[in-house]
Amino acid sequence: MHLPMTHTSHAPKQHRLHQQCSSLLLLFAWSALSHAGNLAYITNQGSDTVSVVDTQKKQVIQTIDVGKAPVGVAIAAKQQRVYISNANSQSVSVINSHTQQKVQDIPVPVQAVGITLSRDERTLYVADWGGEQVIAVDTAHPEKQKAFKAGKTPSGMLVSADNKKLFIANRDSNDITVVDTNTLKTLAQIQVGLHPFALTLSPDGRTLFVVNVVSNTLTLLNVDTYQSSTVKTGQHPYGVAISPDSRWAYVSNNHAESVSVIDLNTGKTVKTVTVGEFPEGIEYDKATNQIVVANWGSDSVSMIDAQTNTVTHTIASPKLCRSFGQFILQAK
Repeated sequence: MHLPMTHTSHAPKQHRLHQQCSSLLLLFAWSALSHAGNLAYITNQGSDTVSVVDTQKKQVIQTIDVGKAPVGVAIAAKQQRVYISNANSQSVSVINSHTQQKVQDIPVPVQAVGITLSRDERTLYVADWGGEQVIAVDTAHPEKQKAFKAGKTPSGMLVSADNKKLFIANRDSNDITVVDTNTLKTLAQIQVGLHPFALTLSPDGRTLFVVNVVSNTLTLLNVDTYQSSTVKTGQHPYGVAISPDSRWAYVSNNHAESVSVIDLNTGKTVKTVTVGEFPEGIEYDKATNQIVVANWGSDSVSMIDAQTNTVTHTIASPKLCRSFGQFILQAK
C-alpha cells in the first residue's frame, strides 16, 4: 500500500493524528498476515479460491481468489511465490507468499492440473490433463513456453533432487515418463500400476513414490535404476506423504475416507486414520510433525499428529478442496 507523502511539520495536528491512525491500521493489516508456523496452500476447486492455513495455529489466515477450478500447487520459496493450476481457465495463478495476494495469472494452452517446479525455480511445468503433453514455462518470462511429449493424461509431476529429470505420472497410459530437463526429451517410459496420479520423493531423493489409484497400490521407484517394488494401500489412493526419517508413508484413500499409515521397512499398513470425505492432497509438515490432508468431499482439512496417528484438528475450507502436489511452504 502506497501512502501519499506529506510535510508533517506544517500539517495540522488533526491531520497528523489521522496519519498515525492510518499507519497503525497498515501495521495491523500486515501483522494479520504474520504466521507462526509453516503455511499450507489449500486449493478450493468449487469456490475458485486458495485457503492459506497456518499449520501451527491450525487456522486459515487468508483466503485468496484465483482462477477457475484451482487444483495443483507448486511452491517457489526463494521467489516468495506460489503457483496454482486452474483446470477450467487454462491459466496458472501466481501468489505472493509474503503478502498472500494474487499478483499474476499466466495463460497456458492446456487444461492445467498437475504442476511442479524445477529445483532452481526457473522452470514451471504444467501438465495437460486433456492431452499428452507438458508445458515448460520460464518463470522469469512466463510468455516463454515450450511444449513436450508425455503419456496419456499427465497428472502428478516432480523434478529429481539433482534437477536433471522430470517424472510425469500418466493416468491413462499407466506409466511414468522420465524427461531430461535440459533437452525436454524422453529418457524412459516406465510401466507402473493402474491410473498413476500423485507423486512424491523420499527425503534423500533416491525413491519416487507413485500412487496407483485403481490398483490400490504404491509403487516405489529408484530414480536412477528405475527398479521398483509395490506396496498395498487403502481403496482408491490419491496422494502420498513421507516422514522426514523415511520410515512412514501416509496415503490418502479417496474412497475409504481414511489415511493409511504404512511402515516402509515392512510394507505393511500399521494404522488406518479416519479423516473427511474423499481425501486427496496430503503432505507431511516438518515444523509441527503433522500430516495435512485436504478432504474434497467434506470441504475440510484434517490435521493428523504423527506421534499418535490421530486427527487432532479439522479446519473448514471452501468448497471442494484438493491441494494436488507439494503444497506446504516451510517457515524460515
